Amino acid sequence: MKEITLEFSPYALIDILSICTAFTLGLLFFSTPSKNKKATVFLGLFLWSLMLEVVDSFKEILVPSFELYLQTTWFTLPLLVIYVQQTLFKRWQKWHSLLFVPGILANGIGIAPSFPAILEYLYNLGILGYLWMLISNHEKDVANYYSDLENKSLVWLKTIIYIFIAFHLLWIVEDLIGFQFETVAGYFAYLSNLGTYFMIFWIGYNGFSQPEIFATELFSVSPNSKKDSNAETAADREKYLELVRCIEERELYRNSNLNLKSLSEAVDIREKELSKLINTYANTNFYHFINTFRVETVKQLLTSDKAVQLSILGLATEAGFSSKSTFYAAFKNIEGCTPKQYQKRQQTSD
Repeated sequence: MKEITLEFSPYALIDILSICTAFTLGLLFFSTPSKNKKATVFLGLFLWSLMLEVVDSFKEILVPSFELYLQTTWFTLPLLVIYVQQTLFKRWQKWHSLLFVPGILANGIGIAPSFPAILEYLYNLGILGYLWMLISNHEKDVANYYSDLENKSLVWLKTIIYIFIAFHLLWIVEDLIGFQFETVAGYFAYLSNLGTYFMIFWIGYNGFSQPEIFATELFSVSPNSKKDSNAETAADREKYLELVRCIEERELYRNSNLNLKSLSEAVDIREKELSKLINTYANTNFYHFINTFRVETVKQLLTSDKAVQLSILGLATEAGFSSKSTFYAAFKNIEGCTPKQYQKRQQTSD
């Protein structure tokens, strides 16, 4: 039986923390109840795959070293793809199975060590590019469905992509420098180890703290899609004007949780048709369309008696905004100034 001696070092300590943290978080994701259980399971698998990558690096400080027969570097990002898809309620496409082929070949016929590192980097960067495109396109769909994006943010998912891109650039620089300056390369390795630990902890924290962003698959429509030849009809134009009148008279925009589905039910227009009317005649997405009504209401309230009774944020809540950040962003986007600046201008003109 081979004796395994652990040589203590800062590298070893960081790796041990990364391995323990990733294992524990993965186990929690497997066992924690969730409305989107598939997503949490694949996030757990992603963290365990990342953990085995750290184990593979960690084995180098064991004397004598042991062999890790499963190389997961080709599986980590494909698992992230599935997690993101499940989080966004995107349908599984058959070609996504091909993402696992390099990993299966590398492990099945034992050619993992013979793959050039640059090939692995390019493969992973290609997957990261696909993920970025997938999330960016979904953000457009979200803006076409929700009137409040505060709790529908995908920034943390994009941040994971940016972190992995930064890691790959760091590894490429490390490999290049390592040929000439072994000492300097050691600092890069230490930075990589430390960054991996914080990344694992950060992904786990966001995986648990992020609310259930999407309960169902969104109705998908592209705001930049070509307009149908029948869209510019008098009947459709009248229907759009009637939609605007209905929203104003019934003050539907005051519902901070208003989305395309609830508005569709309120005005008795199918979601697809409703979205087309807004895209075609308002020339914007659902999010900005509803916020124009809210901003207009805030402008009226700023010159009313309620401006004395309530703060600007209180007036925004009256108009249907659910958060300060969403309100200020929408107001400045539409009016080109902050609510306070607008209020001062009105007081000066009076």
